[in-house]
Amino acid sequence: MIPEIPTSISNLFELALGRMGNQLPILWAKNKTQFLISYSGGKDSSILVLFCQYLKEKYQITSPILFYLSHGIRSIEAEENELFHFLEKTNFPFSFVKKKSQIFLSN
Repeated sequence: MIPEIPTSISNLFELALGRMGNQLPILWAKNKTQFLISYSGGKDSSILVLFCQYLKEKYQITSPILFYLSHGIRSIEAEENELFHFLEKTNFPFSFVKKKSQIFLSN
C-alpha cells in the first residue's frame, strides 16, 4: 500500500472535487467506472495515482489500471525498478511494458 495521503493533499483533492462536482466519485463508484492511467513516474501521473487512491479509500471507486511503457530509448533500469516497486505498492492492477526488448510484466 502506498503511504497515507497527507491531510493537506486530501484537502486539495476535496477542493478539486468541489470544482468538478462532489457527486462524481459517487457516480463513478455506482457505475463501476474504470480508469486507465498511463504512469510515467513523473509528478503529474504520481499525483493522479494518489488521487485515485484517495477516491478508492473514501468513495470506493473501482481500482484504476496503471500502465507504464518504456520506449527503450535509453537505459534507465534503476528508475524503472523504482517505478515498478511503486506500482506494486499501490495494490492496483498494472502493466509494465518495455518496448525495445518486448518484455511484458503484469500483476
